Amino acid sequence: MKGVILCMYSGGLDSAGMLHVLLTRDEYKDFAVHVHHMHLVNPENRALVEHAATLNALEHMRKSGYREFGYSESLHRYPAFNKEIVWDADLCAFMAGNICNATPDIRYVALGRTKTDTEHAGHDFQGRMARAQAIFRAVKSLNQNPSEYIFPVAQLTKREVWELLPPELRVHTWSCRRPIYEGNRRAIACGRCVSCKVMGIAPPEQRPAPSTPAAPAP
Repeated sequence: MKGVILCMYSGGLDSAGMLHVLLTRDEYKDFAVHVHHMHLVNPENRALVEHAATLNALEHMRKSGYREFGYSESLHRYPAFNKEIVWDADLCAFMAGNICNATPDIRYVALGRTKTDTEHAGHDFQGRMARAQAIFRAVKSLNQNPSEYIFPVAQLTKREVWELLPPELRVHTWSCRRPIYEGNRRAIACGRCVSCKVMGIAPPEQRPAPSTPAAPAP
């Protein structure tokens, strides 16, 4: 093996597509893959459903004949500060840098950024991504390991990632930023956040019955 690829896995469509690519494409076959999931406990209230999606997707991959991969997870609990929450990318960068410090064999840190993110995430997207990478470099500055970011699905739109995944894996992804929890902790997508709009998911009152996420709009 040439080293390890650290896959920062959120439980969403993009991270599922990223891991699918890492485990199936020849260009990554000489690297071991380690998956890390972060429980982001914040006012968006996504942690429970994202964790469930992550475990279900990884179990499906293991049972479906994907090559082996490692797994770890961490808990991050934080409130909103003046109605603002910490950006996921900043926390991810901080944690990835620390994991690289503890694991010298990591050559790459893989993130599920897509073409849709780059084109539609707002005017400050590139600045936020640059800040996250600066955090990553600062955290691992004492480590001589030359690990760096890669984006295995950056050339794909969310719709193309959806089409790339086997149907049996698509159902084990979660994209809504503000899930609504019903009885027995069952979560439904809000239909109003940016991710739901990209995925083509309508608000609950406009849906006749719960269903699996629709394919992202072209």
